[in-house]
Amino acid sequence: NFFFALIFLSKLVLANQNVFENYDSFRNSKEYLSEFVITDEKNNKWKNFFSNKSFKEIELFLQTMPINTSDKLIQEIIFEILVSKKTFDRNLINDDDDEILFEIFINKLFDTGRLNEIELVYSQTSELENNSFILKKMIEGNLLRNRHSEACKILQKVNQDPTIFGKIMIICNIINNKFDQAKLGLQLLKEQNQPGDIFFIDLAFSLMSDKDISESSDLKKNLDQVKELNPIIMSSLQFADISPNFEQIEKLSTSGLLFVLSNPSVDTELKIFCSEMLVKQGRISADMLSEAYQLSSFDEKEIQKAESLFKSLSPVRARPLLYQSIIRDNKPEAKFRKIIALIKISMNDNLLSEISFLVGDLLDFDKYVRNTEDTILISKMFQSRKKFIEARSILNKFYDSPKSDVRNLAIDISEFLLTSKIDYYSFEKQLEKVTDLKLVESTFTKKVLMLLIDQLDINQNLLDKLLNTKISASIKSNDIKNFFLASKLSDEKDFFNSLSLLFKIVDNKNLTKLNLIETYSVLTILKNLGLESEYKNLVSRILL
Repeated sequence: NFFFALIFLSKLVLANQNVFENYDSFRNSKEYLSEFVITDEKNNKWKNFFSNKSFKEIELFLQTMPINTSDKLIQEIIFEILVSKKTFDRNLINDDDDEILFEIFINKLFDTGRLNEIELVYSQTSELENNSFILKKMIEGNLLRNRHSEACKILQKVNQDPTIFGKIMIICNIINNKFDQAKLGLQLLKEQNQPGDIFFIDLAFSLMSDKDISESSDLKKNLDQVKELNPIIMSSLQFADISPNFEQIEKLSTSGLLFVLSNPSVDTELKIFCSEMLVKQGRISADMLSEAYQLSSFDEKEIQKAESLFKSLSPVRARPLLYQSIIRDNKPEAKFRKIIALIKISMNDNLLSEISFLVGDLLDFDKYVRNTEDTILISKMFQSRKKFIEARSILNKFYDSPKSDVRNLAIDISEFLLTSKIDYYSFEKQLEKVTDLKLVESTFTKKVLMLLIDQLDINQNLLDKLLNTKISASIKSNDIKNFFLASKLSDEKDFFNSLSLLFKIVDNKNLTKLNLIETYSVLTILKNLGLESEYKNLVSRILL
């Protein structure tokens, strides 16, 4: 676990270096802290995002952004909004409002794990030199990155108001062996009698004792009553070598998830859960997922029986077992069956692309597929890796119309996104087999036909086939309303309200699991707003 933490921290540092390449492009208004910018100023698409919006409208938008979503596309849009150049209508926003907006922006950067960006904001203007709010966030950020001495150095810069920095002062006093000051601080904290402080007080006193507290049943019992973790509690748990529980980890923001990976005391299964969440958010790469999966401990019998044993395990434990068994297995047939099983239990959790990256080169898959289901799963694996020739070829082994025809249509459209080329004759032949059905009921088939209409130039032959295709439908009136709003708002290039609607539609749902109308509404917004790469990324995923 410690080795994994070191690797993770080094890779995370490299992943965040690009923000420091933009020093010259940073501009901060000396009047308005909320108008800070970190990214390249040439990207002006967000500049007028908040034009003519009142403080209440902006505050509501920022506070309701789905920052805990596990979707990379939404995370990247939120990040761009947070760090881009933005201006506000100063007739609608006063100085007090500006300070609140600045704090909301910093809070959102913190929650999404953009800790380097917060430090960059701080470093670029002297106006923040004694700003308690951002200094507290920088201290908490350093604690989450295991930079404890740096966190305590920053504390020396602030007016040490116990109401703001009380717990941080206690932790730093414990780190620096100033136990008398820490105990005094704990006594003051106890007198305040704030909900949720009991566990921290007991834990801090335990940290100053000579006993091994990692097995303390009382502390663990009290920990179970803590519903949400903050940076101070998480750092304290690490000092005590105590792991939080799954319920607490599940509620963490991205900054908390990142901390879990660098914390040796956290249980392995929780690290794997966080790794999977972060890889879906685009914050760590798939090769880090491989390292996380190999942290789990299994005995040799479990590895050998993985193919039958995994069904009795939770997905977060089954995937590491299968993966370890796959990379150790020297028998191609058995390895193939385990890969099929791993792909199956990864698709529902939106991990197909990452798992395909890990196992896609381990076999000559063409030799081992044995039925239509195998060919479709392996075809999806190839398609997710942009290997379109292989994706089509494998379908021919056990071709089953119309399932295989729909897959071919999806591959063709996915490839068209990249190349803008398509064999219309072949495409029409595939489409004919699908549209000959009396009624199209499959949600995936409906989405393929929707994307066909949206992506391709429709000639008369295609049009005739589509006009004669009947599609079953069960549509909620609210979805229809949102679709019309999505079309109207995005067509008018109303970024603010279009993205407000997009975030409302998506919330924390998997984008590939949205219904047909929700999907088309989201794609319409992305396309009309000119978010081309985001649009293509989502289309590619829907087509898997």
